[in-house]
Amino acid sequence: MKRKFLTAALAVLAFLPSMAQSDRYYEYDEYGKVGRSEGWARRFAHNFVDGLIGADYYETTDAGNKVIVSNEFNSIEVNNGDSKSDVRKNYRHYGPGHTPDFYFGVNLLCTDRPPVMTPGLEQRSGKGFEFGLAVGQWGYHMTRHFALNTAFYVTRSRYWLAEGRYLVYQDNRTQIVSGAFDGRDIEQGYLRYWSLRVPLCLELSSASHRGPFLAFGPEIEYRFGEMSKVRPAGGDRIKVTDNLNINPLGVNAVARIGINNFGIIARYSFTGLFLNDNPVQTYPFMIGLSASF
Repeated sequence: MKRKFLTAALAVLAFLPSMAQSDRYYEYDEYGKVGRSEGWARRFAHNFVDGLIGADYYETTDAGNKVIVSNEFNSIEVNNGDSKSDVRKNYRHYGPGHTPDFYFGVNLLCTDRPPVMTPGLEQRSGKGFEFGLAVGQWGYHMTRHFALNTAFYVTRSRYWLAEGRYLVYQDNRTQIVSGAFDGRDIEQGYLRYWSLRVPLCLELSSASHRGPFLAFGPEIEYRFGEMSKVRPAGGDRIKVTDNLNINPLGVNAVARIGINNFGIIARYSFTGLFLNDNPVQTYPFMIGLSASF
């Protein structure tokens, strides 16, 4: 009950930044992608979030002998003797950079040396996937080439277990079993869970947003909604249990590399998937493709 309440609270807190950051018309400048919102609801949420983090989304235009630096609600005028770059040195630069809006990858339950599969809980070859959707993105451009970016992701992970294995919860512990379930032969066992993830990445990129980039850093993860399922021979999937002793908190390392709005993303967890390594010591690993819109 406590975990479900926390999950609901986090979902509510994600509401405002998702309104503030979605359906945005993007502009580009020497510091990368700078976002602007449209519509009164998004504008209200955008202003609320920006007020909390002190953000200023802006654009610059030439008007005769003046340079106008403006955001959505106010502007300042500078004599032509001051260049745009001089103006921007004293102006804060916020924007999501190359933080992906969506990613999809293959995942694996590994030992502490990825991508070596965990003995006793091997997966079917190539059978595991994960996807993630950003509901809020923030970033601070320190220079034209260096930025700090973060985001709030909702993700789903799923694993196909090998050799007819599946997970049950018996005698106050999670156990790995194989063979029949409820008197029926098993073709396939599954493990899945949801996660809320917040990475903090240092991004190195070209002066143009459309150029190459490299980002890496730590990530905090909260796991929930775990479930074990089986598929009997000739039948549909059946739920076995939703109590799997999943470790709710994870500390990961994440890295991204790409060009423009597309890239490759990889993640490795330094914390085990199960509490007290029950039933086995295993660490999630993922590699996939990412995209921004």
